[in-house]
Order: sequence, then structure tokens, then C-alpha cells
Amino acid sequence: MPTLASQPLVLVLGLIASLAATVSLAADEPAGPSATLEQPAAATIAPEEALSRVGEEATVEFVVQAARKLDDKEVCFLNSHKDHRDQGNFTAVIFRAALARFAADGVANPAETYLGKTIRVSGTVAERSGQAQIVVESPTQVQVVEAGDPVSPEPEDR
Repeated sequence: MPTLASQPLVLVLGLIASLAATVSLAADEPAGPSATLEQPAAATIAPEEALSRVGEEATVEFVVQAARKLDDKEVCFLNSHKDHRDQGNFTAVIFRAALARFAADGVANPAETYLGKTIRVSGTVAERSGQAQIVVESPTQVQVVEAGDPVSPEPEDR
């Protein structure tokens, strides 16, 4: 049985063990909001720069000049150029699963919603057929910067 003299030592050792466990747990968990401030944010770039950023996280800002939702293929394209075949075109691609997420957020047809608007699309830049694109998985990746005058949709075969 511990004596009265050894009780402070037991208390100190218990506090040290408790503190060590707390520090160890804190090191395993992500830090609070200040940690996000220290992480570099994705660069906001123009569509013309996107091809040089393949594989990188970026935010591409552009006016949606052409947009099309292909119901039969369950995919939507938001393009920075009127002609999606232009080499400098950037495309935000929204596949089936993400289209369902957009619909759940009240955006049934992203092509109609974003056409003519300036948007920022965030994600990993990829290359397809010599053009830059970001595959959009969530509505949170698309942000309207300002409402523009609607651009009349042009037929596309993409």
C-alpha cells in the first residue's frame, strides 16, 4: 500500500502518462481549422493554362461557352469554347453518379444551369485527346462566379 509520502509521486507519474497519451492522440488526428490555412490552396488558372497543369489540383475559371447534357450517355460537358474541338478548349465533365448529386442539390441539368455563366471548377486536371479537363464528382467542385448573359447553345456531337 502506498505511503502518504509516495502519493505525490504517483500523482505526478499519472499526470505525465495522461499528458503523453493526449499528445500522442493529438498527433494522429488532423489539426483544427488552422491546419487548413497552412495547406496550399489550389491555384486558380485560366483554361489555357490547364493543359500545363495535368495531374495537379487546380481551380479553372471560365465562361461556359457551350454545354451539353447527353441523356442517353448520362454525361454532361461544360466547355470554355463554343467548339469543343478547339485545342484550347477546357471541359468540365460530369458523369452519371455526379449528375445524380447535382440533381439532389436542385440542379437537374448543369448544362442549362451554367451555360453563359462564369464558373470555377476545382479538381485534378487531366488530359484527354490533347485537351485539358476536370472530372467533376460533386456539385461543391463548381462555383458560379457571376451570372452572364445566356449564350445560345450550339449543337455538339460530344
